This record gives sequence, structure tokens and C-alpha cells, in this order.
Amino acid sequence: MKINKDLVDATMMLSFIILVLIGTTDFSDMLLKEITMGGLALLSVAMVTLRIIYMRQEANSPKNEEYE
Repeated sequence: MKINKDLVDATMMLSFIILVLIGTTDFSDMLLKEITMGGLALLSVAMVTLRIIYMRQEANSPKNEEYE
């Protein structure tokens, strides 16, 4: 499976930023705030997991360097 590192990094950063913004905003419905924060937290954890998987794939893949 090919993981796009840039997409994972961008999604992870956006989810962290939005999570902080929602956490510091006053909501009239606290249940909606908690559900939204929970979803963003799951997204953040998923992106961190994909980033770790990508790093392990890069470490195990052989480098195709040519010496001339």
C-alpha cells in the first residue's frame, strides 16, 4: 500500500489545529462539541499511525542508488 506522506502530514496538522480551535471555543451544545472533538481525535490518531507505518516502510525499502 502506497502512503502519500504529504497528505498524511497535512491532514494530521489540520486535525490538530481544528481540535485546538474547537476545544477553546464555547459551544451551546456540549454533546456536539465532545462528538466533534472525539472524531477529530480519532482522525489525528489515524494519521499518526499512518505516518509511523510510512516511516517503517521507508526504513525497510532498499535504496536504489547508482554509483557512476
